[in-house]
Amino acid sequence: MVSGQIVCEYCLSWHMHALDVLGGSTPAGCQVCEKSWETMRAESPETELAVRVLVVQKDGIYQMLCQSCGGPYVEKRPDLYRGTEFGRNTLKL
Repeated sequence: MVSGQIVCEYCLSWHMHALDVLGGSTPAGCQVCEKSWETMRAESPETELAVRVLVVQKDGIYQMLCQSCGGPYVEKRPDLYRGTEFGRNTLKL
């Protein structure tokens, strides 16, 4: 990486997948709890559109997190999201 930070292959593959998801690909699941996309869809109410996956900047890379894992992280990082539409709609500031 440009910053000189070392990233393991596992995290780098998730980072690349997160970029693909931002480009329109179907998410594989959550990087933290490792819940699959199929499991998240099965647990979600009624429609696929109800599944929320967050792509967040964490530890110098993009990480794809389910709502259960991503929500607490986002709450801890108002410095990244304050002043954005996402932050206004999500953070309890």
